[in-house]
Amino acid sequence: MRVDWKNAFQKHLTMLGDYWVGNADLHKMPLDPEEKRRFTAKSKVLKEQEAEIERARVHATNVRATSKREDLVVDYCLVMQWLIKHQSTFILEERLEKRQSVLRHQRLVSDALVPILAKEEQKFERESGEKAPLEVRSRTYDRLAAVRYADLWWNRRNPQYPTVSDDCTNYISQCLHAGGIRMWGNPIRSRGWWQQRTNWSFSWTVANALRWYLSKSDGVIGAAEKSSARELVPGDVICYDFEGDGHWNHNTMVTALDANGEPLVNAHTYDARHRSWAYRDSPAWTSKIQYKFFHIRDQT
Repeated sequence: MRVDWKNAFQKHLTMLGDYWVGNADLHKMPLDPEEKRRFTAKSKVLKEQEAEIERARVHATNVRATSKREDLVVDYCLVMQWLIKHQSTFILEERLEKRQSVLRHQRLVSDALVPILAKEEQKFERESGEKAPLEVRSRTYDRLAAVRYADLWWNRRNPQYPTVSDDCTNYISQCLHAGGIRMWGNPIRSRGWWQQRTNWSFSWTVANALRWYLSKSDGVIGAAEKSSARELVPGDVICYDFEGDGHWNHNTMVTALDANGEPLVNAHTYDARHRSWAYRDSPAWTSKIQYKFFHIRDQT
């Protein structure tokens, strides 16, 4: 296989990095309209926040090239790091995305995010409704430990926990458990909140199920719903219904606050660290998006 394509591929990565610091034209890059919307949305959010990207680093890992007729298909992981200046503070935002580029005659003709398909069990609505015993619920929530775990594992997978393709809720459950929340409900999957490496409750891994479990006053997690994101602190959880249809698709953990007191979040599936909480530059974002804001309480 000839290696000429690597120059075109690297040129594209360089242009992606240059765009974020104002040195490249987005419309000259071979991105589909949705990808361009995402990039424009992030730029708009930064402008509204009176923030700017001081430095950007974009590079690829796990690059795998496969010949398909006249095309060369390149699967890779895009690593994006932005040093963002917001008022007098600096924030390092990081993301990982699985992407696929297509090159034809050593020219890159398309580059897009690889969609992650949710498993069928993501349709599960709610758990059985059984009350967790008081002795299991009683504990102090160590939100510092939860945030430390979220930062340690934001871009990798802990082998001590289940491996699932749509990992956002599995990751948030691990963070909450690191904060001292105890499991209960085993072995019934529709009861409580728990995991055993090869088996787990729906609420442990399914975004919709965890959202409803967080609303459960006598569950093991002990969360209080808040009316706005600004009422949250690091260690709290935000839930997302991207289509606004009542089915909750995604969960994140607050790991920091920006200069305006707005949450920055960590997440899995499309891995992110210190991302703006509203997700306006997400490929899943729609104008109908709904949010739920949960403050994790101590329980005594």
